[in-house]
Amino acid sequence: MGKAERHHGFCALCRSRCGCINVVEEGRLVAVEPDPGHPTGAHLCAKGRAAPELVHHPERLTRPLRRTAPKGAADPGWREIGWDEALDEIAGRLAAIAAESGPQAVTFAITTPSGTAMSDHIDWVERLVRAFGASNTLYATELCNWHKDHATAFTFGEGVGVPDFERAGCLLLWGHNPSTAWLAHGQRLAEARARGARVIVVDPRRAGPAVKADLWLAPRPGTDGALALGLANRLLETGRFDRDFLADWSNGPFLVREADGRFLRRGAHYLCWDEASGQAVALDGRLPSERGVAPALDGSYEVDGEACRPAFDHYRRLCAGWTPERTAAATGVPAEQIEAAASLLWDSRPAGYYAWTGLGQHDNATQTDRALALLYALLGSYDAPGGNLQLPAVPAPAVAGRELVTPEQRARTLGLAERPLGPAAGGWVTGADFCRAVETGAPYRPRALVAFGSNLLLSQPDPARLSRALQALEFHVQAELFMTPTAALADLVLPVSSPWEHEALRLGFGRLVEGCERVQLRRPVAAPPGEARSDTAIVFELATRLGLANSFFGGDPEEGLRHRLSALGLTPEELRARPEGLPVPLEQRFRKYAEPAGEGRRGFATETGRVEVYSELFLRHGYDPVPAFRPSRAAPARGGSAARGDWPLTLSCAKVTQFCHSQHRNLPSLRRVLPEPRAELNPATAAAHGIARDGWLWLETAAGRIRVRAAFNPQLRPDLVVAQFGWWLTGRAAEPERHPAFGEGTVSYNALLADPPADPISGAPNLRSQSCRIAAAE
Repeated sequence: MGKAERHHGFCALCRSRCGCINVVEEGRLVAVEPDPGHPTGAHLCAKGRAAPELVHHPERLTRPLRRTAPKGAADPGWREIGWDEALDEIAGRLAAIAAESGPQAVTFAITTPSGTAMSDHIDWVERLVRAFGASNTLYATELCNWHKDHATAFTFGEGVGVPDFERAGCLLLWGHNPSTAWLAHGQRLAEARARGARVIVVDPRRAGPAVKADLWLAPRPGTDGALALGLANRLLETGRFDRDFLADWSNGPFLVREADGRFLRRGAHYLCWDEASGQAVALDGRLPSERGVAPALDGSYEVDGEACRPAFDHYRRLCAGWTPERTAAATGVPAEQIEAAASLLWDSRPAGYYAWTGLGQHDNATQTDRALALLYALLGSYDAPGGNLQLPAVPAPAVAGRELVTPEQRARTLGLAERPLGPAAGGWVTGADFCRAVETGAPYRPRALVAFGSNLLLSQPDPARLSRALQALEFHVQAELFMTPTAALADLVLPVSSPWEHEALRLGFGRLVEGCERVQLRRPVAAPPGEARSDTAIVFELATRLGLANSFFGGDPEEGLRHRLSALGLTPEELRARPEGLPVPLEQRFRKYAEPAGEGRRGFATETGRVEVYSELFLRHGYDPVPAFRPSRAAPARGGSAARGDWPLTLSCAKVTQFCHSQHRNLPSLRRVLPEPRAELNPATAAAHGIARDGWLWLETAAGRIRVRAAFNPQLRPDLVVAQFGWWLTGRAAEPERHPAFGEGTVSYNALLADPPADPISGAPNLRSQSCRIAAAE
């Protein structure tokens, strides 16, 4: 055995991007270990440690494959071809379709950079999409990041930010379990608890940080919006909110006409009611406190013959309806816990919070996000020490190509007409809108799909419908590590390298300033299997063949890398010589909304320039201007009754530590720990249905049923079942369970979700609050 070599790097398998040491012997990756000297390297999860099994897996794709049998055939008849033949065919087919039907007829799919190594390549893939002129990217953003990163911007003008773990007095985690989704967050949370920070966790399951939290709230899935309004009610009723922050920096003082719900304006300025002078005054850009104005936040007033109220009064009256008793009845969270949580949030300020998919995967997700954002605004901790921070970023040039998008290109995005404020505004198409366009040809028919990762049959609901849509395409290309159910439907499959087999630049690692400052060029430590190539290399090759080389630095990835580093005064050679990375000094500033910006303007990047307590933008599009709660809806019945008595339980899902989405189930060390899909249920619920611990059960919705193992959780609500998504392997990777249609006997959670109700603003499908029933299975 040769001498072990140790190389600095970072794991790209999930959002945490943990710094690591890669141990190599005779050209083989044999171990991945934490790198304590790295800003995110204190720990490494089981998935990162299992990386050698992924890198050297015998079922990795090694050469481009072309289908020779019709789609739907039991055997696709894969034939190995060369890279030049594959790339020439792809470029030729895409160019021909674009010439005949416009580039909008080609859809691109990109897997999540938060849960895969796509973070190494995402900017270049997006640049290809935009330079080609495509209007639709299947990014699954409506299932993952859109609400925290974009819906939150309707309130604060930017995404949720990052909690200041080092200074926060209280940390609120809502629908976010960092122990399974973001290890660096979990580490910082543990450090915050150790120094005395209080922790509140809102999650239907007592898992991860909820186990040691000061307060664990377990609402019924889909009722989070009601809980946020109920918590806000307790703060407002008792006067525990930052009135000064809201008076100066929110649009809460702006007067709203009773007649039409629009803001009262005088010329270009909004009006507020000055309690000091007893009259309406125009807000001319100066803060009320700077002008000696005492703006009213409540009450009814008449101005120039028009009845009006402050915007904040609309929000207060909405919250007033959510008494502790009503909130408890709607959510299942006891009234005394609601009061305790409100008190803890206020008394332990400054507070930071984070919310993710547990909130976003419901059909009321956008207004729920608004309700949570406004609850947070009451605390006055935004971008303040100990609150949620907008971290500084390394000043490198952006290469994702947003400047290449034309208004005409964006106007053709599917779903934009129906949901103009949703993901389509960024060029992202939902899975449902993509399927609908393929099925109906309205407003036009997608003809081709180019997918970088994106195991759509396992990440989107209604896999049978999606399978039909994929098979109806004229041309489908899939770049993958393994032959997934989605790749099995493609015309061409391209083998890609793992993150240990290609170079990748990381400009900052988040968390705190020292993480943001780290610039690191990860070097490959193993050879890719066969002829596998990196996604970035594939993008540059395709761009050149499509005549887009001028947008891709002459088709040379090295020149693209050099361009990204040039503004930092760094070169690729310098970073290659320092594999642990180099710091680019940054400054963390607080309350940046109070700093003069362009032309002396201050405030937030919202329509009113303030924190939007009341959204006239929503009103103009037919949505509630304050975040009224509407219960989530179950999926429509198919072939049976939708009566609650037929489906008495609520079905939700959760991540597990061993796997990320549909990945890693073919890695032996991880599969040994969790060999089969499981569903958690209360022991009393199991007993009532004759289900034994670790026994098999049928989990059924109106759309279908799956067979899973029973896991008992006595702290789970008796009316709740929590399953695991992402399963499709029965044994080896080559033996997926009845793909692509996922029929009877499947283990795919998504097969239980057939055209589920969707959020009217974002299109987010209801994945976590479906009606279901269970029965024992042999």
